[in-house]
This record gives sequence, structure tokens and C-alpha cells, in this order.
Amino acid sequence: MSKKVSEVSVKASSARHPFGDPEQNAGFVMWQVSMLWQRKLKTGLDTIGITHAQFLLLAALQFIGTQKNIVSQQDLAKHCRIDKMMTSKILRTLQKKGLLSRKKNKMDTRSKTLALSEEGEDLLAKAFKIIDRVDGDFVVPLGLNSMSFTDDLRTLLKQNS
Repeated sequence: MSKKVSEVSVKASSARHPFGDPEQNAGFVMWQVSMLWQRKLKTGLDTIGITHAQFLLLAALQFIGTQKNIVSQQDLAKHCRIDKMMTSKILRTLQKKGLLSRKKNKMDTRSKTLALSEEGEDLLAKAFKIIDRVDGDFVVPLGLNSMSFTDDLRTLLKQNS
């Protein structure tokens, strides 16, 4: 029995995988990098009680609020590239935490307008410090190439959207 097992192991190890060595596959490496980065962000954001998706929506609300007087859930979903239903669910959670307000839009009752609360602004300031530290620490091995890396990511995003 052990001879059959070892023969199978030898055959399996000598067989070539359709994608070759996973470590040489860009998709596999991007997945690993993304998961590692997300774990580090989670660890940092856990200290202030929000998720990365919650941070993204709060930050987007603040940013879009500097561009427009009225910010809708749809604006946030589009900006963050998060499904509308998921956006709505996350925003309800943030509202329950007292970090933002959601009110019916006077001009379009199907839509909700959003605003950060004072607590939301304070928490977001803390979150930005955490994100900045985690992101900075994460890309430091790239040295000066981190700017090129960010440009390359933007290119991928633009070309595949």
C-alpha cells in the first residue's frame, strides 16, 4: 500500500500544473498580497471598532462631501465600487453606531442623503492615522518604487473597469 502511495506522490509531483508554479502566477500573488494587507488593516481598525469597508464608506462620504452638497448612498457605492445593497447594509450599521446620519432626500424621496456625525469625523481622523501607518509599513519594502506600484494599480483598475 505504501508503494502505491509513493508512486502516486511521484506522479503528482512530476505532473505539470496547468498554471505552472503558483508563486509565478500574478493572480495568486495578488491574492496573497491582498489578503495579507487586509489582515493588517483589520488588526489596526479593530482597535477603533470599524471594518475596512466601513472605513472606506466613511472616508468616501467625507471626500465626496467636499465635492458635492448632497451625498447619496448611490454616490458612495459608485465611488467605492461596492454593491448598492452592501453599501446600504454597511451604512445602516454606521448609522446605528452614531457615525453618520441618513435622511430622505427632499428632492428624491427614493434616495437618502448622508452626513458624517461629529463622532464619525473623530473616528475617521483616528482611522486615517491607522490606515496611513499600515499602508506605509506595508509598502516600505518597495522603497521609492511604491509610487510606481500605486500607479500600476491605478492602471490595472482603469483598464479592467
